[in-house]
Amino acid sequence: MTFKLGSQWLEDRSSVTRLLRRVLTESGQSEKFITDIKAGTTLFREGEPLDTIYILLEGAVQLFKKKPRNNTEYPIIRLEVGSLIGILAFTTGFNSLTTAKTLEHCRFLRIPKSDVDRLLDEQPEFRGYLDELILANLLERFRQTIILQMKLDSANNQLQVERNELKQAYKNLQEAQKMLVHQEKMATLGQLVAGFAHEVNNPTSALLRSTDTLESHLQRFMEQTCFDSKSGWETAGKHFFEQGKKSGFPDTKTIRERSVQLKKEFTTAGGGQIRLMAQMQQELIDLLRTKVKDNPERLQYFLDLFEFGKMFQNISSAGERISGLVRSLKSYSRSDSENRLERIDIREGIHDTLELTSNRIKYYDLNIELDEVPIILADAAGLNQVWTNIILNASDAMGKRGSLDIRCGHDEDEIWVAIRDSGPGIPEENLLKIFEPNFSTKKSGVKFGLGLGLSISKDIIEQHDGTIIAENNKDGGASFIVRLPIKPAAE
Repeated sequence: MTFKLGSQWLEDRSSVTRLLRRVLTESGQSEKFITDIKAGTTLFREGEPLDTIYILLEGAVQLFKKKPRNNTEYPIIRLEVGSLIGILAFTTGFNSLTTAKTLEHCRFLRIPKSDVDRLLDEQPEFRGYLDELILANLLERFRQTIILQMKLDSANNQLQVERNELKQAYKNLQEAQKMLVHQEKMATLGQLVAGFAHEVNNPTSALLRSTDTLESHLQRFMEQTCFDSKSGWETAGKHFFEQGKKSGFPDTKTIRERSVQLKKEFTTAGGGQIRLMAQMQQELIDLLRTKVKDNPERLQYFLDLFEFGKMFQNISSAGERISGLVRSLKSYSRSDSENRLERIDIREGIHDTLELTSNRIKYYDLNIELDEVPIILADAAGLNQVWTNIILNASDAMGKRGSLDIRCGHDEDEIWVAIRDSGPGIPEENLLKIFEPNFSTKKSGVKFGLGLGLSISKDIIEQHDGTIIAENNKDGGASFIVRLPIKPAAE
């Protein structure tokens, strides 16, 4: 018999099933093996040995697979008339990979393995028809596997396209920046930025849309994988996720002190788990202490959700940072007069910047003292770009080791932010030049700079009616001090 694709598969399997039944009828054994089973009956369960062959004559059967985290069952395939149920377990002798349940009233040829062996010896035709039925079922399963794989490949290809668009957009930005070095007039910068903004707009929007969609999927995932909905784990899991999105970036000293204390309490937790817990708000630590201290699986579950929240915040901040960079460049070139002021707490922007630059500063000793400051009307993305430029410049100056001190405060009229590094400092002859366009010290070795970062930063701060200065520390290193008015001049 030749097996074909499409609807012909069901017809071929049904034909073979009829032939098998005819052979059994002619031998007077058909009624012995025919079994009627009502809807909702479990034929066999995942992990159990299967010593009986089920050939579906009427009705439909659903196969289920257990989820690894909470052992709940989810449907994977629906089997129609002509299907051999439990084919892999029957042909290989291994325990069943799935659980089989009837979806409606079904009729089967239910033949114990001992009778199968006897029929194979007594009825030569039975062997041929059974082999054809097994082959038809295996080929159908293989066809469905290919279809599923094609769907997965399509989804992966779409994700790869979006990644490539982001990479291309970033590459376009680098190329645009390199071109700026050779420009004699700043008017050219506006044209380049306009082209870059067009290129980066679509992948950035796709990134932010995908983040929102992914977050909604994760919310459903948390609902499906909570340990016990009645005990409030679902609510607690969402709370860890939301707090992860709001978490700041603790300084090195705080992380070390909290890690020592947490290690004493959570003796079975690993180093990475302890470090992540040290970044949590105290209320989350209290919840872990009372609920999951002695349950490593649940502890890791909530740590993962907290880290997911941090990741989502990083992705969202990165998307906004790309848009902010474009606006900053436009502002520098005087090509965009759009006003994007909003009421912000500058400490949130500093924490976001530390998260986004964490890979560059992870080996530094961080001392972060951000006192409470008034809410001000400002361009959040622009100020975040200022903190980024200063921190990355400090990182370039210090290399792989050093210390970074970040503080903020306020007086009656102004908010101030001071960022101090332990690098070699700034040569005195360059202190007045570092805020000039196209001035850079990164023109040798592996470093490269266009000299625009601090110039743009100064422009952003001045648009807020503020000031930015650089000075060398008496004990080494350099400091940048930013001052912003609490009330804009327009008020």
